[in-house]
Amino acid sequence: MNALLKADVSDACFGSLVDPQAAMILQSQTVGSTVTLAIGGRTAPEFGGGPLNVTGTLKWRGNGDVTGSGPILGGLHRSFGATAVLNVQGIDILIVSIAHQMLDLRQFETFGIMPADYRVVALKSMQHFRAAFAPIAGRIIVCDSGALCTMDYAKMPYVNVPRPMHPLDQID
Repeated sequence: MNALLKADVSDACFGSLVDPQAAMILQSQTVGSTVTLAIGGRTAPEFGGGPLNVTGTLKWRGNGDVTGSGPILGGLHRSFGATAVLNVQGIDILIVSIAHQMLDLRQFETFGIMPADYRVVALKSMQHFRAAFAPIAGRIIVCDSGALCTMDYAKMPYVNVPRPMHPLDQID
């Protein structure tokens, strides 16, 4: 999320940002109001940096119940728990209380975010997003956020691993 803001990307959506604290704070706010709060970065700040302080417009808040319609979640029910959509600098951010990988367009659409209408759709999802999102994508760019799910295993503080061990260490 921070990289999108720093790059001044707009006309974008981002999801899902798992932050039960921010989602609960937003439940008491009025849709359409301007809100300043810290979001994200609470699970493992030592990897992705701490929370971001942002100011945005609350676009949606409520119960995060979703019924999928795509190839993976079609007909299946999921709940994000307390959920909100906050627009920050032209990015609609889906903030949720319960973590689920983004596997279905309905995980955005239920909350007023129509992914096909955005220039950039940024997902926090490792792999399985492709079945639902590839058909609307002009291009897919896989990024390493440097956070807890980084692909740079050398950044992980493994302690019970015999060393040297590829890919944690450079082995000649």
